[in-house]
Amino acid sequence: MQIRYISYGTSKTGGYRHEKCLFDSCLAFLAINHKVEAKLIRKNQLFESPTAHIYLMLWAFFQSSGDINIVTARTGVSAILRNLFNKKQVWIVLHNYDANDNKSISLKWYYHILFYLLRKQKSERMKVVVVASYWKRFFEKEIKLPNVSIFPNLFDTLAYEKYQSKHKNNWVHLGQYSSKNDKGIYPLAQKLTDSGYYCYFSTLNPLEASESKNFDVLYFPRFNDYLEHVSRSICTLALSRINEGWNRMAHESMLLGTPVIGYNAGGLGDLLKESKSIIVNSVDEAYDCITQALFVQPNISFTEKYDLKNFAKYTIQICPN
Repeated sequence: MQIRYISYGTSKTGGYRHEKCLFDSCLAFLAINHKVEAKLIRKNQLFESPTAHIYLMLWAFFQSSGDINIVTARTGVSAILRNLFNKKQVWIVLHNYDANDNKSISLKWYYHILFYLLRKQKSERMKVVVVASYWKRFFEKEIKLPNVSIFPNLFDTLAYEKYQSKHKNNWVHLGQYSSKNDKGIYPLAQKLTDSGYYCYFSTLNPLEASESKNFDVLYFPRFNDYLEHVSRSICTLALSRINEGWNRMAHESMLLGTPVIGYNAGGLGDLLKESKSIIVNSVDEAYDCITQALFVQPNISFTEKYDLKNFAKYTIQICPN
């Protein structure tokens, strides 16, 4: 049995780490009863223009030849078309879908085609894999997709716990530097700076690193440096203007002992509710929570549920016998 994970990108985003965990977990699970050959195929580039996206689809079409093909949303159509008339499986990982997140016209049409194919192709060989219960409900009820499974973000919790720090600086981690953030986060950073807090974003892109009088955008060459920085912060913000898949950075903050304040937005809402973190409706509410030190630590049952040791519990619901 051959498992292929087909991916692209220039950095190890939260989405990539989730997909890679799914790939590794299914490999470990299937290897118990099968002889398995695993292949990770990744293009180290982005595909932003319509022409580039067509190239990406053609490339993905020829790569989707495994018995199980784990693919991203933007390579899903290619993988489906390649395997319409055989017995091979296609697992499309959909982290989120928000019609109001400023997609291009061509990308909107692409998703219409993807959803149409998934609705018409009802075979269990064609699966959608999501990261949170919110998205399972959404794709089943709103988009009417037939085969939706959950594989959550799983973490080696002990690896994060060793970076926990009892000493907290007066730092506010504004979350990932991204266009998905509520625009109000910038005046919020100004207010917090005026109140004596040091505010910073973190980024996976070294070209985005910069300094401002109100906040810094920090790039950490070593992952350990990022963990240590977040662990010494008093909180992490997750103020997304779109419905998020989950928010890996928020989850990591909790594992480091750093409380999270955020919006009830998609799978992020599931994360905040399950961990009993603080949910706010505006940046003003976030400011009040920070300045009044209204922080909440995640409960133990939350961290245990998403520990990597539980991978078989989720893979058994996705993998073939």
